[in-house]
Amino acid sequence: MAQFKQWALQYVLSDDESAQVEIAQKAAKEIESTRASSTVVGNWAASIHQWMTLANANDEDDEMKDGDEGTSGDIISRAKALSFLAATLEFLDRTMLRPDQVLRLIGFFGSMFSYDHKAGITASAKALRRLYAMKSFKPDMGIKIIEDVCKIKEDFRLQTAATRLEIYELFLNLVQDPAVSSEFQHKYGSSCGFAVDLLELCKNERDPRNLMIWFRILATLLKDYSPSSEVTEEIFKTFSAYFPITLRASATPIGITAEDLKEALRGCFSAHQRLAALSFPFLMQKLDQGDAVTVAVKVDILKTIKACIEQYENPQNSVVPHIEKIWGSLKYEVRNGEVKETIDATLEVLRAIARKLDGSNTQKLDVSLLQGYIDIVFRDCRDDLSNPTYTKQAGLLLMTVTTTNIRGYVLYNANFIDIIRQNLRQPKSPSHIRDLLLLLNSVLKTRLDLVKNRKEGHPDDEEQLKTESRVHLETLFHDVYLPIWTGKASEAGSEEKDVLKQVVQGLALLVSQEVLTPSGDVSLLYPGSICSEICSLLTVTITKGLSLSSNDNQANDSALEDEVVVGLRSIVMNYTDGYDELVSRAKTEIAKRDWTSPSEYSLGALRDILSRLTFIGCSEIPTYTNIDAQSRKEFSPLQHFVAALHTLLELFPLSQSPTTSNVYVISSIHAAVIWFRNACEARYKEDTLAPYSTSDKNWLEEFETLPGDWLSKLHNGGISTDVALGVLQEDNPEVYRQFLRLSLFTVRQLYTSATATTQTVWSEKSLTQLAQTAALVIGSLDEKLQKSCNLAHEAFNFFRTPGSSATSDDPINSLLTVGILQGLRPGALTELYKPGGVAEQFLCNTSDSAYPSSRAGDIRAAIGTILSNKYKGGPSTSDPESLTMKRVLDFWGSWLKDSTTSAEVNADKFQTLNNVAMHIIAGAVARQDKSVTDLIPILHQAAASQHANGETVAHSLGILVKANDLLTPESHAVVRRFYKQWAYSHLVKPLYELARPTSDNSLAAARYSVIILPIVSHCPFTVYQDDLEPLVRLLVTALTSRGNVSEETAQAQVISALEILVEIILNDADALKGYVKEIVSGTTKVYQESVPKKTLAQPVPQATLTTSRKLALQVLGAMPKTFEERYTLPYAPPTQRMLVMACGDPARKVREAARSARANWAKVA
Repeated sequence: MAQFKQWALQYVLSDDESAQVEIAQKAAKEIESTRASSTVVGNWAASIHQWMTLANANDEDDEMKDGDEGTSGDIISRAKALSFLAATLEFLDRTMLRPDQVLRLIGFFGSMFSYDHKAGITASAKALRRLYAMKSFKPDMGIKIIEDVCKIKEDFRLQTAATRLEIYELFLNLVQDPAVSSEFQHKYGSSCGFAVDLLELCKNERDPRNLMIWFRILATLLKDYSPSSEVTEEIFKTFSAYFPITLRASATPIGITAEDLKEALRGCFSAHQRLAALSFPFLMQKLDQGDAVTVAVKVDILKTIKACIEQYENPQNSVVPHIEKIWGSLKYEVRNGEVKETIDATLEVLRAIARKLDGSNTQKLDVSLLQGYIDIVFRDCRDDLSNPTYTKQAGLLLMTVTTTNIRGYVLYNANFIDIIRQNLRQPKSPSHIRDLLLLLNSVLKTRLDLVKNRKEGHPDDEEQLKTESRVHLETLFHDVYLPIWTGKASEAGSEEKDVLKQVVQGLALLVSQEVLTPSGDVSLLYPGSICSEICSLLTVTITKGLSLSSNDNQANDSALEDEVVVGLRSIVMNYTDGYDELVSRAKTEIAKRDWTSPSEYSLGALRDILSRLTFIGCSEIPTYTNIDAQSRKEFSPLQHFVAALHTLLELFPLSQSPTTSNVYVISSIHAAVIWFRNACEARYKEDTLAPYSTSDKNWLEEFETLPGDWLSKLHNGGISTDVALGVLQEDNPEVYRQFLRLSLFTVRQLYTSATATTQTVWSEKSLTQLAQTAALVIGSLDEKLQKSCNLAHEAFNFFRTPGSSATSDDPINSLLTVGILQGLRPGALTELYKPGGVAEQFLCNTSDSAYPSSRAGDIRAAIGTILSNKYKGGPSTSDPESLTMKRVLDFWGSWLKDSTTSAEVNADKFQTLNNVAMHIIAGAVARQDKSVTDLIPILHQAAASQHANGETVAHSLGILVKANDLLTPESHAVVRRFYKQWAYSHLVKPLYELARPTSDNSLAAARYSVIILPIVSHCPFTVYQDDLEPLVRLLVTALTSRGNVSEETAQAQVISALEILVEIILNDADALKGYVKEIVSGTTKVYQESVPKKTLAQPVPQATLTTSRKLALQVLGAMPKTFEERYTLPYAPPTQRMLVMACGDPARKVREAARSARANWAKVA
């Protein structure tokens, strides 16, 4: 006893929560150690007697006020004492207490609700919740708890929200307990007396947390109990008084949103069908208040009605009696509604009714219920379809109720479509036709979805689809769509074009319609002959551009043509023979024209039709569906892709000279590969495709066994399926492997054509497109397959076979090498890096024959970038590949050193070779090759050299960190995450001090500045943010002084400086506060000096000057927004005058920057 009293006293005196927890745990262990003997439990309960005696004494003193210090202290102490007991129960093993002990403790804590309303309620509620969790708790004890707690009566609302929360959670536990619920119903029956007490106790609740639980309690009383109609009405009155519920904004987050409260209250309305007679009239009365109801409240009402419909059971008695009233109010929300949210919520209610009256996936209801509902809607809406004002709204209502489920669709779609057809015979206007067609198309689209998802519902649904009437669907093409197309196709008005768009969509939907045979098989609704007729009808639209001239006005046709393209794609994905028909007609139209010297208009028409053909056939994977007649060839998911390749290769070359028309054909092959690869990734998911991009076979050897016209025979089904496509279904990811295989075959064929000595049709643009296609195809193969096909060797061999004709030695053909190398993975390139091998010989070649032109040098630079980056290497720098690359870097280091000291090198050749050297080093920098660090002193020395070539070296070092499409993860390049930071720390950071304008060696200082700015301009701000002080000085110098550099280099320095200033302004403008004057004057000077002079030849390209002016104005315009007015005010007048002149700049982008800058400076007083 004494020990418990001591613990109780310590608990009461302590304000440390952790100490209180420790005390409660000690008490619990003490009780557990005696197996909860009656004496120990009694002593534990009696340990707080002294504080409870004070409570009784204070209760007798009615005149003592709450603010009295003594009483306040007693209340706090008494609350802590009761908390001691509650906390002990929290840590006590729930199996310890006997039923009689639990009952006595319930009686003790329950008594607190009768007289100790100030101190005992929170702790008592916690204790009762813990006692409820005891193993010895009996269901009848729950009745006593609720009876005792309800004795608090009106003082309940005076408790804190946290205290009331404890009581609500206690109530919720009890009413949700099945055993306690049984006791309640046994004692109270339908009168639910305890529920009435709860309603009286909690009727004034306003706290959001408490309301969430209170609403759950009310919903439970309605769902799990059987209250009388009187009690049900009282419960309804209690929660409906909160509707519509809102939540006031609070500075303190409570973790509950207004939507949470709405959902909880909605759960009360939809708790049980016994509420139907109360809920629906109440909600409809709220909805019919007109303009007094906000959109948010209206949506809340509609969602609540939907929840009631979905949750109420026995719909014949709960929902059907109220349908007329619900429909009478809801139809106007759509018919006259303008707010999308309200209309959508209304339609959801109407769908919910249709679903409810249809039945569930396991049990269908009497069909008369659904028929009665749809008949009501038809009665009110069918006549509105003839009124253009209400056609859309009425159609939306009709479609909603008839297409919600398969049963409703089968029963009413024929009648619905017939009504639309009747109105289309007597339209009021083109817009009326458009709206009716839109409605008809929506019905067809919904039918597609119903057929597709037929197995998700009741088995009867599928049976109904097997026996549905289809005559009204089969006649739509000739009776509706074709006459409208024929009548409107020659009219040029925008409304007529809108009608034709709807026709196109409808035709695509017609061809896509599927029907179920009695045996359950799926086939197309329309026979192949009609599908072919539809294809022909639409094909004319996309090929007619070849027959028109630039004088024909097609401004209104582009949108229709785009719609036709999308429609044809949908058609050929289902009617697969349609794509062969389409490309055959298109090929005929293209081939009968002369493409030797076409007009710009003709080239545009060719580009459009080729791009559309590839999109239509290759952007999705076709699906096999039966048609009435046997298809001309066996279905394959790849057949459209094969047809596209076959057609394009037959068209190539369109001209025997390297014209743009040939470029468009090759670019279309590239597009076809891209579209189909994307389609595979979308269909099978990218992660799934990895195992299908590998093989241990050399696919190129398979190609050598194929006949010369292999693709034509494959297209026509004339090659063995082992070599061709095999029997594949559209859901088999093997499609992706076969796609890559065919694409590689195509690349090989085109490479051998492009490199033949007799070729005259390939231009550089064509070769670039082919190289990009090769990079895409080869890059999609895994390393194992790249090795088995020996593609690294083919990068320089161009797929020549022994005994084949010689290959053209045109250096532009090296573009094809770039394509293969770009797609290869590092592991597949290993053989090139043998000592003295292909890579080393290529990278160290500086002979004149290797660089016949600057363009050839650019291509070799690209190849050098790849080869210097993509070697696999090993854990150390002593592996053969790393040693090879070290020799290459040493070679170029020596060359740079010699070329900037004593060696005489032609200036143009030096420019070319220096560009190659920088790109080779850039590839090594991206992978942070350790050998680069030995090269850096040589680069610094070469750049600072007195030799004229030193400036070229310094200016070109920005290439080392410049973004490069060849150095990306997509190209399988080895790119370290922080390589730019690594390069900056080695190349730039040591030079800041040496680049100061006050340096003794002004030439070297200028060269070091030329190194720094281009590199920094290509680095993220975070790389150089620690060096802003010396960097800003260099930026100001670059803007204000040309220094010892050429005009071209100086202009490049200006552009780099302005680009860096833009980044600094965005990220850390405070670093520029001390240089506002210099920046304003410097940018003004840059603009003025970059204005083109009409009388003088410009040593700097016009595009460079335009870029300088635009960047200067961007920096200048940002100053007033970035700095306080006191920094910019002294410079406002001259700057504003200069900007007035700049607004007349000849370049549009510069004028835009000038207007923006002028607006910002105008705000400077």
